[in-house]
Amino acid sequence: VGHVYYPEILNDNLVFDYVPCKYKKSLDKKNEYKKNIYQFDIPEEIKEASMKEIILDDPNRFEAIKSLKKIIDDIKEEKKVKGIYLTGNFGCGKTYLISATLNELAKNGHKVAMIYYPEFIRSLKSSFNDQDEYNEKFNTIMKTELLLLDDIGAENTSNWSRDEVLGPILQYRMENHLPTFFTSNLTLDELEKSLSITSSGVDKVKARRIIERIKQLTVTLDLISKNRRS
Repeated sequence: VGHVYYPEILNDNLVFDYVPCKYKKSLDKKNEYKKNIYQFDIPEEIKEASMKEIILDDPNRFEAIKSLKKIIDDIKEEKKVKGIYLTGNFGCGKTYLISATLNELAKNGHKVAMIYYPEFIRSLKSSFNDQDEYNEKFNTIMKTELLLLDDIGAENTSNWSRDEVLGPILQYRMENHLPTFFTSNLTLDELEKSLSITSSGVDKVKARRIIERIKQLTVTLDLISKNRRS
């Protein structure tokens, strides 16, 4: 697929070989930006999210779309920006909007990572016995230029995931001014409560530290819209 059987002269002999057709070359060029993207457990339709395909049928989405478009413009102009903590009801398109934003920036050469956070935590935990694999996963997320942590708050919170994973990632990104984006069905107050409760007990102080880092990294936007998955 994407190749043609093409005649060529090799050492005065006529030979045939498969070469990429012009349509495949065009497709390869169109998808070249994907080398700038690291994705973890992201659905196929989200991987292909595009600003051009965003549906503009709901005024409740306009503020979020406008804010994300400004972030794209500011980053392209090399301005410092904050990320967004996008909270809202299930199925309202939070992940699609931010993924479309990051895809657009990847097309402009920026390195991005889109992570389904609950599954990333499970995967990272399974890498305990392979320190190289663990460090590669952790450092990729921590140091990438632009990061989306999707569905934060849906994971099973533990002292380790909060204090040894999320905390250091946010601290590093805060210190290095790396734009960070979050989607969640939880408000920041609800996320703080969720992060404070683990099997080891309740620790409101450490949960508060996480929330303060998120506030330093982001602007909070609420998106209440119809469920597009129903």
